[in-house]
Amino acid sequence: MSENPRTPTAERLFDSLLERQATVFDAIRSNSERYHRFNRSIIEGARQTSRDWTEVNRRWLTNPTDLIGVYEAVSEAFGNGQARALALSREWFEDAVETQRESREVFRQGIGDVREVVERAQANVPQIFRRNSERTNGGRPQAVAEK
Repeated sequence: MSENPRTPTAERLFDSLLERQATVFDAIRSNSERYHRFNRSIIEGARQTSRDWTEVNRRWLTNPTDLIGVYEAVSEAFGNGQARALALSREWFEDAVETQRESREVFRQGIGDVREVVERAQANVPQIFRRNSERTNGGRPQAVAEK
């Protein structure tokens, strides 16, 4: 029993499809991990903000006449809150850029794979179909007829 000559081509096609799917799923996984990490940052920031303002209230309740101590605690709570907000904004921006980069790369690889499959298919088209295509274009190859 002889082996079908198109089997290696079909195998390459299916291997390429599986590889592309793995790349897409990896991009989805990494995006999900970034989303999870960002949500954890939000929760941790809220927890730390709560601790900062609890410290302000503790200082005020333990010594209401210590205006300097209460002022320092309030200033520290505001400063820490602003630093956390900036860090969270930076993290969000970096994650958005990374997600866009990964998506663009997956898309480019997919387009490259499609181009390669089309070129291979055109190379494997029987000669009779190529002659028919040249006749419909006035005897010129397809690329020339499109220009």
